[in-house]
Amino acid sequence: MKLNYLFLAFVVFCSLSLHMQAQGDGPESHFLKPQKMWGLNIKYLNLNQNMSVNGDLLTPNLNLEINSFPITLFHVFSIKGQHAEIVAMMNPTSISSTLNLPNPLEDRFFDKSAFSDGFIGLKVAMVNGKAISLEDYMKGEISFTMMSYFRIWYSGSYDKDELVNIGTNRTTFEYGIPTTMPLWSKGNASTNLELFPSIRFFTKNKDVLINPISNATAERTQAPLFVFENHIIHNFNKKLRATLNGRYQVGGQTTTDGSKDGNAFNNYGASIGLGYQLHPLIYLHADYGGILFGGGEAESNMFRFNLQLNYLKIKKNK
Repeated sequence: MKLNYLFLAFVVFCSLSLHMQAQGDGPESHFLKPQKMWGLNIKYLNLNQNMSVNGDLLTPNLNLEINSFPITLFHVFSIKGQHAEIVAMMNPTSISSTLNLPNPLEDRFFDKSAFSDGFIGLKVAMVNGKAISLEDYMKGEISFTMMSYFRIWYSGSYDKDELVNIGTNRTTFEYGIPTTMPLWSKGNASTNLELFPSIRFFTKNKDVLINPISNATAERTQAPLFVFENHIIHNFNKKLRATLNGRYQVGGQTTTDGSKDGNAFNNYGASIGLGYQLHPLIYLHADYGGILFGGGEAESNMFRFNLQLNYLKIKKNK
């Protein structure tokens, strides 16, 4: 027997975008992958926005400049012959922020570095998601697939004596149904659709500082947040592709000590992207967009650089 390192891939994304929130799974996140694959995804994000780093808590009077480095590890395996993935993400982050306070309080400025919220998740195919080999994956054939995806977001760093924190001091439970399907194909050209509707539920934050003079704290709850992410991916050939990406989210208003904060999301953002396969092991992607419409106060612009390393080791008879 000889160990043959058959698949060691570096996939490089250079992504420029203006989205309505900081984090999204992005195009081609939920297609079937070959069994036993490991992947490490390292991003750099520069964000200017008025919401939490992961984009699910809106604070209209807060201006944040964020430098974030999400690191995601995933592993592909099977459960009773069905495709499955386990995913984990941690997010070192630094922020510079301005919090606009009502008179007679002066605006507050904060600079800090810590960890923002991360997650652990499990994805399992439900419909037409049989586990595939590397050989099947390399054929590039796309079929209708529906998966079940459950994530638990854990809080990042939090100090109850600070008005602005990088972490959220709560746990988030997210459930979604990623779905992929082909729309058209001819030769090496094809168009595919990727959909990811999900809903997030939040536990209480029992230590929200509401008065920096008296150090009074309050309890804050948040209504469920519905997110619908969608991508149309067109492959012109084996090297060149374009993507049209959209993300709508609604809900998520917070309530502090029984009083609604009026900060619900209701926005749709979109971007267009272009990708090029420079080398079998190197892929470049860029996309740009913004909020198209919505009644909420969410604001965000983002520069993102993404380095993904995929690894698969296969034993092959000599």
